[in-house]
Amino acid sequence: MPSALRRKTPTTNGLLRISDLSRETGVSTATIKFYIREKLLPAPTLKTGRNMAYYDRSFVTRIRFIKELQQKRFLPLDVIKAILDQNDSIISPREVDTLLGLEGTFYEAIHFTPGQLPMTLEQAVERFHIDKDEIEFAVRQGALEPVDRGGTRYFEGDDLLMLETMAELEQAGLRQDLIPQQVSLPIYVDAVERLAREELKMFSRAVTGKIEEGQVATMALAGVKLVERFIVLLRRKLLLRLIQEMRQEKEEGKKSKAAG
Repeated sequence: MPSALRRKTPTTNGLLRISDLSRETGVSTATIKFYIREKLLPAPTLKTGRNMAYYDRSFVTRIRFIKELQQKRFLPLDVIKAILDQNDSIISPREVDTLLGLEGTFYEAIHFTPGQLPMTLEQAVERFHIDKDEIEFAVRQGALEPVDRGGTRYFEGDDLLMLETMAELEQAGLRQDLIPQQVSLPIYVDAVERLAREELKMFSRAVTGKIEEGQVATMALAGVKLVERFIVLLRRKLLLRLIQEMRQEKEEGKKSKAAG
């Protein structure tokens, strides 16, 4: 066959497989595929088959950036996508600068657990007496975010407080056979993530161009503490209100039945 008619085989020199991306960024292959599906990442640089794709090094930089925005700056995925796509209708460049300016004091202040050294998964299972599958499920749901160091995952900071709280829930009698984690955790993660997303948008739009840059972090720190207290009190109030409404409905049902 003449050389001009031969089908050229695409070269993969310098390109990375998804396992390489995972190893270099500390982000799981499943999460990287999710980023691609959600268009946080572009399509693979080269596809050589149905289940084989290759990526250039720009993917490493982009994945690390997404991870940074998620884990250190607490930005939800729709805001991260807007930043990457430069979508001003969701968040303006000035509002992005406001949020990114919170790194440092803000991050350190709310991500610090004194006296607790980082733990591996195995150490966490032994320390908190929580089933390994429960911890892995919490990681998949985004409630826990272990840090990858040299191929080993470590739980630290707020994750240790989360694990401690999960253990205390079990000790208080709220066992898995009564309230399965697979039912409760997605509800909490979804509700709190939606709240956090709206809080970020509201805060950035409220202070951008109106508050001096040096005051923004101080306001954010105060806001985190005070709003958390407000949410706890509001949740308690709403729970009591719902219980009272249920009691009233039950009593009215009894009266109606007796009258009938």
